[in-house]
Amino acid sequence: MKAAEQGIWKSTEMRRRLAETGLEISAGKMSALWTGTPTTVRLGDLTSSAWC
Repeated sequence: MKAAEQGIWKSTEMRRRLAETGLEISAGKMSALWTGTPTTVRLGDLTSSAWC
C-alpha cells in the first residue's frame, strides 16, 4: 500500500495529511477509500494538489 510506504498506517493520519493540503474528506468517505471500496470520488478530489 502506498500509504504504508509513506509511514501512514491509519486512515485518520491519511485524512489529517490530506486536510493539511486542503483536501477535506469526510470520515465515511475516508473509511471507504481506506478499505478500497469508495462509493464515489469527485473529479475535483482527484485533481487536488494532494494527489500530485
